[in-house]
Amino acid sequence: MTKKSLEAYLKPRIFDVRVSDQQVVRAYEVGPPDVPLVVGIHGTPNTGLAHVACYVANAPLFCRLITFDRQGYGGSTPEPGRKVTDIVHVVEAVLDHLGAGSAALYGHSGGGMLALAAAALIPKRVSKAACVSGNGPNTGSGGFDYTQGPSPLMQEEIVEARNNPAASREFYRRVAAKLLDPEIERQLYSENDMRVGILLAPLREKLARELELMDSPYSEEEAYVDDAQSWAAPWGFELGSIAVPTRFFYGLDDLMVARHHSEWMRSQIPNAGIDLFPHYGHSLSQLMPYVLAWLVSDSLTPLGSGSL
Repeated sequence: MTKKSLEAYLKPRIFDVRVSDQQVVRAYEVGPPDVPLVVGIHGTPNTGLAHVACYVANAPLFCRLITFDRQGYGGSTPEPGRKVTDIVHVVEAVLDHLGAGSAALYGHSGGGMLALAAAALIPKRVSKAACVSGNGPNTGSGGFDYTQGPSPLMQEEIVEARNNPAASREFYRRVAAKLLDPEIERQLYSENDMRVGILLAPLREKLARELELMDSPYSEEEAYVDDAQSWAAPWGFELGSIAVPTRFFYGLDDLMVARHHSEWMRSQIPNAGIDLFPHYGHSLSQLMPYVLAWLVSDSLTPLGSGSL
């Protein structure tokens, strides 16, 4: 592969997807056109650009990444009062726009449950699903409780979400809107998370300039409140109904989401797998090539006797 072709493959493209008469989603594409397709779903609060930056930094050219700004974030139309399952019509619209029958799918953090929702509800369109640093439901069978284990701030976040939207809004203004504040950073991010964030920030800013992204016309606060309220509500599907190959990826130094979230969700899904990584925190940016390789491993041409 020449330098010119490498740079061409790592130059992201941006496009809009019409989900309905009222709803448009801003999407991104990066990678070669003739390799297996992966759809990525970002966490809270964030945009799809973070996942584009991770792809460009790591260059996993064995797959093509499509990601998008979720409802109310970045350039995507808000969907007030949305539920976890409302991601399904977005994923379907993106795949229809691309003319793709199906794709592998992953979600990070607050996007993890959304990837699982798509795997459960549109299995014919999801070849594999990965939940990366994902949080579990508000409550679950066998005594699972979201508040067991994560940082005090994350415990407070779900408790406030259980109360009402106004409480989630107040939490956003105190905490979620200030994720770069050093005091809050130390409570939410591992040392490696902060190091990787510093390394990727200039790249993300460079990509935003190249794509000529403007400030979002929508309120991140409103999008966050919708997210938090959807976490506190029933997800709208049973984890046990997921039949597509599913895997959980979790960093053992994660200060946001407790280990038992991934382990419990894995226990609810028949034949699901899990990978636990020491020394990594909530951000698994450095490990995303590994996640992506698992997602498309059935479509890759083996280069040796080993397998993924």
